[in-house]
Amino acid sequence: MLTVIRPYMPLIFSALFLVAAWRFGDWRNLRKYYPSILFLTVVSLVVFHLTHNYPLWKFHSSFLFPNRTIQELRLDFFVLPSICLLFLTFYRYKRIIQQFFYITFWVVLLSILEALLAKASIITYHNGWNIWWSVVFWFVSLPVIRLHHTRPLWAWLAALVFTILSIVYFEVPISKPD
Repeated sequence: MLTVIRPYMPLIFSALFLVAAWRFGDWRNLRKYYPSILFLTVVSLVVFHLTHNYPLWKFHSSFLFPNRTIQELRLDFFVLPSICLLFLTFYRYKRIIQQFFYITFWVVLLSILEALLAKASIITYHNGWNIWWSVVFWFVSLPVIRLHHTRPLWAWLAALVFTILSIVYFEVPISKPD
């Protein structure tokens, strides 16, 4: 079954997130969420640029998305904004334990979807990255998205710190010429 739908999985997942965002997202308050959507998109594009010659993960060609760059743009302009809108729309909890379970729900959901993409070889991991690093990535990214929604400057600082730590830990050679 997986081999039959493999070429269409990125399109299916993108469509599901877009439909969910269209149906359940808080579009009346889009102006409130828009800066955080842009933040997530910009950070993702910067990470893609920094790791272009030394990828930690790679999306491979599939139906309508013939290469890694197009796959990343699909992710950055359709999937991540949908995730951000949905995540922030339903983030209403005041208590830390509720926030933890809400974030954990999203981490599990996104990690399962990524694991399916990895099983289908739509995404592969490189240079020390694996699915468990993706789980950590989501556990860091989702609270930073929420932080950006309430305290944007702190979120930019957090993104900078986590990006630098990742570059150092995974030994990303950002100074190498092309």
